Amino acid sequence: MNLTDLIALGPEEFASIILERRKVLAVALPDIETRMSEDADTLAPEVEKLRLARDAGLNRVAELKSQRNESQKEARELLQQTRTLRNQLEESGGLKNLDPKWAKEKLEEALEEIEDKIGKHALSLTDERRLIAERKSLLQKNEAWLDKRRNENPEMATYVESSRKMHKLFSNADKLHLEMISIVEKNEPIHAEFMEKRGELRNSIRQLERARSLIKQSESAISFWESRINDGFENLLTAASKVANGGKSSVLRRNADLPVATKQQGGEEE
Repeated sequence: MNLTDLIALGPEEFASIILERRKVLAVALPDIETRMSEDADTLAPEVEKLRLARDAGLNRVAELKSQRNESQKEARELLQQTRTLRNQLEESGGLKNLDPKWAKEKLEEALEEIEDKIGKHALSLTDERRLIAERKSLLQKNEAWLDKRRNENPEMATYVESSRKMHKLFSNADKLHLEMISIVEKNEPIHAEFMEKRGELRNSIRQLERARSLIKQSESAISFWESRINDGFENLLTAASKVANGGKSSVLRRNADLPVATKQQGGEEE
């Protein structure tokens, strides 16, 4: 039924349509309430299970991140220390019989570049894995070099010791970082499912609350419209007749607390 048809209806017909609609709702609403309640009861434990699983992953990531940051901090401090020691050895001539390639490609600078990319740039998980693999390769190559050069250059003992501690710390940090990445990847579908199920649960609860509200209204609404059909609509039409005859509406304006605009000089309203 369109708006024109509704306007053409008399009060009795209009009231009968509303009453019939209310009676239909009164019959249907308990079933809707039951269904929404069952949906909410089913979804609630699923949502809680997913939340706990997701949060467990997030908590583990936070724990690993704290451990990784600690290892990285110590490794960075040793990185600066080994750079200083290397410069001192180069200046004093303590680096003897060096591999020319190693002498040109300084480990500290390469490690620092990788650390800067990991720490200061927004990287994808794939890029993080690639950089960690690059650092692992650098450390492995340098470890073999340290074993050989320590015997040939006794002056390098402190440098070698610091470098090995740095290697161990960076390796541990990278291991923790890779574990973090793995957990984050596993957690992504869990979080997505949690968000979806939580949305379904909230929708079910909203519909349940709406159904319960309408159920409370149904009995009084049906009683009201039945009495109107039986007793007439005179009291409902009093206000309409008043307005039709030039009287003021009894409907409260939204800005009823504000004064009605008055004509000012020049014909403008304030």
